[in-house]
Amino acid sequence: MSSGIKTILGIAAAAAVGAAVGVAYAPDKGSKTRKKMKRKLEDASEEFQNYADNAKQKTMDTASEVIDTSKEKVNHLVDTVSSKIASKKSDLKTA
Repeated sequence: MSSGIKTILGIAAAAAVGAAVGVAYAPDKGSKTRKKMKRKLEDASEEFQNYADNAKQKTMDTASEVIDTSKEKVNHLVDTVSSKIASKKSDLKTA
């Protein structure tokens, strides 16, 4: 796991804990406080899921780019080697 993801996870966890502690010390009734906590946790969960989805998509995009670039390089190498082999065969036939 990269340090950027660890940082974001740490920030998200700290925000969730901070929100829970803040709501726990609020002067509202217990049932109202629990509803607030639930709502805040749902919001944090949704934000984290969005972040995870975005990170996953970026990773997949990067992997696709690496694969495409690798394919291009391999194809170029195959073409170069094939042309050199053909050239050498031609040289051998004329010799």
